[in-house]
Amino acid sequence: MRKWIALAALAALLCCVLAPGVSFTEDKDTVLLARAIYAVAKNASYDAKLAVGTVAMNRLDSAWFPDTLGGVLNEQHQFPIGSRYDADSLSAAHAVLSGRRALSAGAVYYQAPNASNPRPDAPVATVDGYSFYS
Repeated sequence: MRKWIALAALAALLCCVLAPGVSFTEDKDTVLLARAIYAVAKNASYDAKLAVGTVAMNRLDSAWFPDTLGGVLNEQHQFPIGSRYDADSLSAAHAVLSGRRALSAGAVYYQAPNASNPRPDAPVATVDGYSFYS
């Protein structure tokens, strides 16, 4: 009886290791975007995180910015990318990568509530103190 239990446990372990469809990891772009969203808006609401993700995707869709998500997020002085993310940031990343947008297509800039030099022009939207601009 012990042999059968050990054999079944070994078979289950091999299935988990060898089955390529069984995975609990996220793809590189999703994690990169989630980390950027979290770095910008970690204490903000889900709506603000969704809006920050929308800005990144709007830039990706624009001819004026790099044509890869990594290129958009790694532009100098634009999106900080931390090493952590939370469930809301990951959910927002999934949503915007799936096509959901919280802002108009023209919103390609953001400013955090604690910015030292506020922009003089009017934002196209404000969410939790974060301002979004065309």
